[in-house]
Amino acid sequence: MAEDMQGKEIAENNDPLAAEIRDTDIVFDCPYCGKSLVIDYRGAGLQIPCSDCGKSVLVPIPEGMELNDLDLDPGEILKQLFATRKNFQKAELEIQSLKTRLSQLQEALTVMQAVVAEGLK
Repeated sequence: MAEDMQGKEIAENNDPLAAEIRDTDIVFDCPYCGKSLVIDYRGAGLQIPCSDCGKSVLVPIPEGMELNDLDLDPGEILKQLFATRKNFQKAELEIQSLKTRLSQLQEALTVMQAVVAEGLK
């Protein structure tokens, strides 16, 4: 984790030695020299030296994340993950149900429009 806290340079497309950027990494630019930096999400809110200019840079906290999230017990984080997945599955089922209902309503509307059009003739 110490390496993560020092920050990583974003990989150039042709640099095979550069570290891979993960979905959980925070990608941001140094406000002094503009160098693109990457750090593990656990570095949110920390001051790190820029790998290019060496100046101290504050790692931004991603939108929707709170520093308290990092202090949670791993078991609690796992519980939250399972609850989030369960809620996501429920939402997907509800979306499918609503799509089916929308399709039924669209079919009924088409029939009603046909009836109205016939009545106007």
